[in-house]
Amino acid sequence: MRIPEPEYPYSIAVNEYGFYCLPEVYKSREVPQVSSAGGVYEPDTIRLMRRLCHTGDIVAGGSFVGDFLPALGAGLSPEAMLHTFEPNPISRAAAEMTIALNGLKRVTLHSCAVGASEGVLPLQVAKPSGEAMAARARIADAPAAGETIDVPVKRLDDLVPLTRRVAVLQLDIEGHESPALDGAPALISAHRPVIVLEAPRAWQQRAYAEKLARLFPTLTYRFCGALERNAVFRSL
Repeated sequence: MRIPEPEYPYSIAVNEYGFYCLPEVYKSREVPQVSSAGGVYEPDTIRLMRRLCHTGDIVAGGSFVGDFLPALGAGLSPEAMLHTFEPNPISRAAAEMTIALNGLKRVTLHSCAVGASEGVLPLQVAKPSGEAMAARARIADAPAAGETIDVPVKRLDDLVPLTRRVAVLQLDIEGHESPALDGAPALISAHRPVIVLEAPRAWQQRAYAEKLARLFPTLTYRFCGALERNAVFRSL
């Protein structure tokens, strides 16, 4: 199997779950540093998602360099799929190589951001200094300093067929989690997945709990606690 290589300098790291492509322009950032040292970024969150995914598919993103993908892909049940997305071209190329390095066959990587509706939005990929944003690349709803590129935006409801049984929905997309939830009413209503959202602060956790209650009043989603930087919600 030929492994597609990114068109920029990179290194390969390994930990207990597999191999990772790490762009040199990201080497000073947290995830590449942890991976380069043989560590696992957010190991508790990964373990929880692996335990839950035996009941169906995982939707997880943004994929960044694919740091979650080997662990989650290896934990899937035989018929399950892992759906992910990444709009940043550098990160997406790294994730594609990570998928290939680990021989992951049941992972679908979409070349887009996710939001409330289909369209095109600017993604900030570099600071005014020129430093790559890496995992901090974010949708810029207002004019942003630094380099931006236009990226396609899709609804999760349009990316994941409703025929798939989704067990876990995990979103770490730099403040764009709320619009992404707005674009997933059918997916969440049909499957009641455990929802994992980046929300390290108490006010963020409360805001997401209130939003899920408004969007899905009959599903009784409850905040169950936090793992690392992530809030976990379950339908009771």
